[in-house]
Amino acid sequence: MRIAIAVTVLGALASGAGVAAAAPRVGATAAYPTPFAAMAQSVHAGRALASAPAYPLPAPRAQPEPCPLPPAGPVPPPPTPQPKVATEDLPPEVVVPPHRVDPGPVTGKGMWWTTWARSRVDVADVVARARTAGLRQIWVRTGGTRQGWYGAPLLSRLLPAAHAVGLKVVAWDFPTLSDPLADIDRARAAVTGTFSGQRIDAFSPDIETAYEGTFSSEPRVRLYLSGVRAAAGDLPLIATVMRPTPHQLEHYPYRAEAPYVDAFAPMVYWSCDEPGDDTAAAVRTLAELRPVHPIGQAYDMADEGGRRGMPTGPEIWRFLDVAKRSGAVGASLYDAEEAGAPQWSALGGYPW
Repeated sequence: MRIAIAVTVLGALASGAGVAAAAPRVGATAAYPTPFAAMAQSVHAGRALASAPAYPLPAPRAQPEPCPLPPAGPVPPPPTPQPKVATEDLPPEVVVPPHRVDPGPVTGKGMWWTTWARSRVDVADVVARARTAGLRQIWVRTGGTRQGWYGAPLLSRLLPAAHAVGLKVVAWDFPTLSDPLADIDRARAAVTGTFSGQRIDAFSPDIETAYEGTFSSEPRVRLYLSGVRAAAGDLPLIATVMRPTPHQLEHYPYRAEAPYVDAFAPMVYWSCDEPGDDTAAAVRTLAELRPVHPIGQAYDMADEGGRRGMPTGPEIWRFLDVAKRSGAVGASLYDAEEAGAPQWSALGGYPW
């Protein structure tokens, strides 16, 4: 999600749309594994959540500092690549009956892990930290168009440990939709597979835009999601989507996605915006279509043209409180690799 976010943020600023939402590490960084040991060091201090700061409720406004953003000139859109499969060569979307699956697995609090094929994951430590923070679910990356499907080994170890203590596991994938049928095949491996005799609790495709190298036209989105929906059966599908800014509402296919998914997870990465304002707007807008589970910022956006520094505990608290009071079914933070004690403490201390 990192290089992809950089282009999105700068492009949105150039268009006057504000800071756009972004997605878990993709784009140019996708070829490199994230060392899980670094995450363990950054969040180890977050275990002692009994001493979490007692921020007030309702949460007051939390304007990020230091801001504003450094000045940036207009950013042209990236060159439009050619998809692997031309639109005219795609089959029609799959006909699926109307459905309504309970998005229960993504209620309450969660955290995102950007796991790669070579990530060294201490499952016991991940589960212990999630329990200490009072999480209901953990989100783990299991594949993408550029990396293929690699989730089976991790899910085989993670699912039994997480389920034993009541934690849900959401597998997430980054499809570019250059070849939607290939992306469907990879999703099918996640939604129909059994791993140590167990299944994932929900699946979340991270569907982005041309700035992140995604071919997100309505025909491609409908073909992909209809195929995943047909394979998933009663498994909840949670669409990870761009924050619904005025620019995105004009161009992003939220309504094309809605018939096939059970909730939207908008990427509310606020940078210099007030987190509560962005969160309330996202929930209010998307709740007209499907239940909403916003994803909040828990990383430094400096290397992608955003504000320098990590979001503070009060910002995280404000994001969570506004999400809950606005009617979101749950909320989570991206990402565990960078979140430190202040971010984990606010997440763990918030009553949800």
